[in-house]
This record gives sequence, C-alpha cells and structure tokens, in this order.
Amino acid sequence: MSRKVLDSKGSALIITLLLITILTGLVVDFVYDVYIETSSMSNWGAAQRASYIARSGHALSAELVESVNKEPYTDQRELVLPPWENFGPGVSLLVRITDENSKFNINNIIMDNGKTAPDAYPALKKLFEYLNINPNLTDTIADWIDPDSEPRLFDSEDLAKNAYLWSLDELKLITGIDDRVYNTISPYLTVHGNSKIHGDSEIKININTAEIPVLVMLHPDMTESLAKSIIEQREISPFKERQEVLNVSGMKTIGINFGGRTVVKSTMFRVTARATVNDVTRVIESVMDTSAKIKFWREG
Repeated sequence: MSRKVLDSKGSALIITLLLITILTGLVVDFVYDVYIETSSMSNWGAAQRASYIARSGHALSAELVESVNKEPYTDQRELVLPPWENFGPGVSLLVRITDENSKFNINNIIMDNGKTAPDAYPALKKLFEYLNINPNLTDTIADWIDPDSEPRLFDSEDLAKNAYLWSLDELKLITGIDDRVYNTISPYLTVHGNSKIHGDSEIKININTAEIPVLVMLHPDMTESLAKSIIEQREISPFKERQEVLNVSGMKTIGINFGGRTVVKSTMFRVTARATVNDVTRVIESVMDTSAKIKFWREG
C-alpha cells in the first residue's frame, strides 16, 4: 500500500476522531444544560411550594396572636407549634411565636424630642453591665439614634444614622458591636413592642414573660435574686395585675416605680414560619400586633 493511501486513511481517521470528540462534547454540554435547567426548575418549584406553606403557617399564627386579645394577661414568652410533617415526604413546617413585649425597646433610650430618656438610657446601660458588655456602647447607640451631631464619645457620631432603628440587625452597623456582642444582647432587645407607646419613652415590659436580664435592668435597685423570685412566683401563678409583683418578697423595697414600668398583657409578637420542601427552605419572619397588623415583614 502506498504512502499516499496510508496518509489519506490516517487523515480520515484523525478527522473522524475529532468529529466524534466534538459531538461527544456537544452531547455532554446539552445533557448538562438539561440537567441544570431541570434542577433549577425543580428547585424553583420547591421554593414556591415552601413559600406558600410558610405563608399558611404565618396565617395560622396570626389567628393565634389575635386570640391573645381575649385573655386578661400573657404568660408565655415563646410558643413553638408542633412541626407539621403531613404535607408529604420531604416537606415540613415549623412555626415559632415570640413575645416582643418580653424585651426592651432599644429605641426608647432617645425620646421623640431627641433628648436622652432619663429612665430607659440607664436601664440599657445596666443591661450591658449585667451581660458583661462594655456599657459605653450605650453612648454609641444613643448617638446612632439621636438626631444631633454631638458625639458622646470620640467618633461615636461618625456615620451615625441619627434616626430610630427599623430593625435590630442595624446594631451590627454600629462600631463596637461585633457578632459576639450582638448575639449576647439581641435576645433581650427589640425595636417593636409597647414599650414605646403614645409617642413617649415610657418603659413597658411584660412582667410575666421577661427573662432575668430584662427584669434586672428595670430598676437601679433590682437584683438577680429578686428577678429570680419574680420568675418563681409567676410560675406558680401569673401576675394578673402589675401591682401584684409588689407582693413578691423583697419587692416592696423597690416600690411602685418598678410596677409602673411593667404590663401583664402583651400586644406585639414576632412570628417565624420555616417551611422546607426537598431541602429547599423558605423563612417568613414578621412582627404583628394583636389585631394581626403587620409591623415588620421579611421573607427569604
């Protein structure tokens, strides 16, 4: 066989192999694109379904929150509804309802006239001291909120918002509040709740649901021991009137001033509905009052 024939056959073989390689690549790309598109469509469908299920859980929670109006007092800080798993395989729903009036409204430290609130400001400082957090952060937060540009500390007005917080997450933008500090203080703080009512900065915390750090901050003479006594008493019998807290041993030394900073019935609740469909999760978080009026909404 001549060299020319061999060269011709060799060239044909190379071209054939190249064509097979190109076609194989195209087929692989096509199959991959179809797989990705199918997976994306599947995830999109799962996300949509999870969103609708989360909204259903939120709607149910709204009915439960509205029912609070019928009760004379609120004595549960948090309610976690039993997880629903009867939507089908790979589908679940978890709903959590938290009393926002068990927390301190951090916006309270500045009054509507822009001045420092005489009761709320030192209360926040006492909370930080109790939690072993730098109490000077109270000044930094106050400068972030108040409308003026006069710094309480060096550089504490730099990049300040000079307005009330819309979300507690804004605290992370303030110098000195890192993840550790935020995770320590955030369970006891809110930007909602009836602690800022009628346009004033009067402190109003639910005595039946507040935890020890919040109880401690409510009065300069309040101690951890007294806070524990209050919790022990309310576990036996919830307070139906705020004045009843004065019947707790040792509380009369603090006086009516403490009772005036409390309520026994809550009006604001945080609802978190988490739905999962085939490992795709959607979470709806809202804050609503007892008329189911939405004050805050976040979905993701």
